[in-house]
Amino acid sequence: MDGDAAFSVATLERRLEKDRTRVVHSASLRRLQLLPQQGAVLAHASHRRLLSASLERQQMARRIVTLVYRKLGSRAGGCDLDGLEDSFICLVEVGSLLRDIGRPPFGQAGELALCGWFDSHMAALGGRQLPLAKDDIQGAALLNELCRFDAQAQALRTIVKLEGISLTHVQAAVLLGEQVVWREVVDDGPGCQGYCYRAESDLEAAMRDVLGLGQDQRHPACYVVDAAEAITRTLSRLEAVVERGLIDPTSLVASLKQAYIEGLARQGEPWASLEERRFARHGVVRRWSLGGMLDWALRRFERDNVEEPGRLFHYLRLAVGRTLVNHAADAFVARLEDINTGQPQLRLLSSEVGCRALLEAFDSLATRVEYRDPELERLELEGYRTLCGLLDAALPALRLPEAAFVRLLDEGDGVSPRLALWVKRLPPGVLRVYRQAMVQPWQGGSREVWEAYHRGRLVHDWLCSMTEVSALEEYSRLRVAGRSLA
Repeated sequence: MDGDAAFSVATLERRLEKDRTRVVHSASLRRLQLLPQQGAVLAHASHRRLLSASLERQQMARRIVTLVYRKLGSRAGGCDLDGLEDSFICLVEVGSLLRDIGRPPFGQAGELALCGWFDSHMAALGGRQLPLAKDDIQGAALLNELCRFDAQAQALRTIVKLEGISLTHVQAAVLLGEQVVWREVVDDGPGCQGYCYRAESDLEAAMRDVLGLGQDQRHPACYVVDAAEAITRTLSRLEAVVERGLIDPTSLVASLKQAYIEGLARQGEPWASLEERRFARHGVVRRWSLGGMLDWALRRFERDNVEEPGRLFHYLRLAVGRTLVNHAADAFVARLEDINTGQPQLRLLSSEVGCRALLEAFDSLATRVEYRDPELERLELEGYRTLCGLLDAALPALRLPEAAFVRLLDEGDGVSPRLALWVKRLPPGVLRVYRQAMVQPWQGGSREVWEAYHRGRLVHDWLCSMTEVSALEEYSRLRVAGRSLA
């Protein structure tokens, strides 16, 4: 490696390490300690937290990258990856930590409440009492974005705008998801689209320009983080239901086998059996069948003779987790050309039928078992009602004309005690981002629509900065300050 190249790699490593330091010390990451993993619904219902899920995902991503370099060996230089292992590891680790920081409280119930409420109240934004004109295509597309939620787009907005952390372009690019977040159609052509919120479209354009990514291309690190997310999510969801006593380890193993066979049949492979040796671990010559992996984990768990059902997952991670990590690394090496072109819909663990069926079996079983808990529906409804109540409290402010809304923010005087309290309780960072957006030139649609969009973003940011406990407290506080929201 020549001197210029060495200097470039050293500079990249130093800048990525700065990104890691700032992210680790951010308030948004600390918030994950207070949010439960998907499936627990409320913080007091489980000890499992999103921060632990992020750390597990971080470790999985690190192992995938390490295996990729072991498998490439001397070929790494011909793939433009020589000398970049430490930088690549840092990139996927920080990307894994950032993945969940934009999620609202109450998990999927919170996302549904946020999207459904805005869809029902779109006409009232910014004091508009009538729908947009039919020919205002850009304005309609802009406001319709408020009716959708994208966790990665919100994470990018949270860390860059609300936290004020200036990530390197390559680190920010890891947060560009695989789904188009906004799309515009214009009269003279197909228009344009973005993989982050429209408010951050300038940031996305800048990073794509610097990194040489096309409009629909993704950064190679995205595929690793996606694979790590899939592995971590499937194992942690099942571990949670076992720990909550919704299914015992023996029944879990039997149900996984049945779900796997059914998944293979749906994909057109009814002849495949549990004993077919589809899976390989790195460094192990013989291949494993799923039945063999599950039986091995169950035998080791029963041999330990412990009363903790979650102990089974120590062995499942050794067997299934390592196997999936190895297959993700194999797929990365095998499809390196496609990865370098940034194909948006590529998934490392979906390229092989067995891995795809295995992940689907884990997910489908977890979904079925979660709803055996009689408290789950009640907790989800409680979370949904809480967020809708908070949004109802913000509705009078969203209905104000721009001048009245700005005066409300500046002077803190509202037409009701509840509205005055709502303004005072807004986080300073949320207000700062809104005010900064209002002094920037607007993009697409009219000034009225652009302001209404950012007012809606303010409400999104407000809710996505809460924990479940703080959301419940805020809901109670606002009910006391004004008329009951129930």
